[in-house]
Amino acid sequence: MPVHSFHILQPFDIGCFSPLKKTYGKQIEELIKGGRTHITKEDFLPAFCAAFPESLSESNIQGGFRGAGFLPLDPERVISNLDL
Repeated sequence: MPVHSFHILQPFDIGCFSPLKKTYGKQIEELIKGGRTHITKEDFLPAFCAAFPESLSESNIQGGFRGAGFLPLDPERVISNLDL
């Protein structure tokens, strides 16, 4: 594998963790809009628990595998995403 290309083959990075980051960020923005100036450990868990099920849905998981070229298997799509 070429250097710095492993992320292309990780469907959860493509389909789940990116939406999780975005959804969690929205939860934190709402806390900040509510007057919070500092996010504590106690703030983290409820925000994460609200974002997690929305982000790790069946459709996002399947989308990650499609985006990586694994569902259906499409080796040319995977190779075309590599920076050779």
